[in-house]
Amino acid sequence: MGEQQVISDEIFPPIDQEKTIKQVRRFLDKKLPQAVRASGHSVADLKSPSMDGMPKSAPAGNSAEDRITRRLYAEQIVRQTIQAMARCDHECQEILDRLYLQGYSDTMCYMDIGYSKTQYFDRWKPLAMLQFAQSYYLEDLNIYQNRTQTGL
Repeated sequence: MGEQQVISDEIFPPIDQEKTIKQVRRFLDKKLPQAVRASGHSVADLKSPSMDGMPKSAPAGNSAEDRITRRLYAEQIVRQTIQAMARCDHECQEILDRLYLQGYSDTMCYMDIGYSKTQYFDRWKPLAMLQFAQSYYLEDLNIYQNRTQTGL
């Protein structure tokens, strides 16, 4: 292996695509809806550029600071998710938007876009998940291959 390949692998370590796709699905299926609820916004607000990052109602009680912190972090997750989707290729944006912002099922999604079932599940949806993982900056959603597996 050449020196340039070693440097490239240090900067961009090989990704376990199957595990990364599962990680992204967990994030989009579970964490994103929780963040939307905690942020005080609706799914319709996800596409709106008017999210100002400020809570909409004043929290009350002893744990007000914790609730404000959770709400602000939830808003960051929502905002970063939208930005990550926007950084994906157009085809991947369409899939992610339909599935996670519009609530389409997989079947509705591939039929609406015009992909065959095989194209959708074998190529486009996995590609959308991988591009999202690369584009989401708030936390690293990529699962990296074990260095002993790659011979490093």
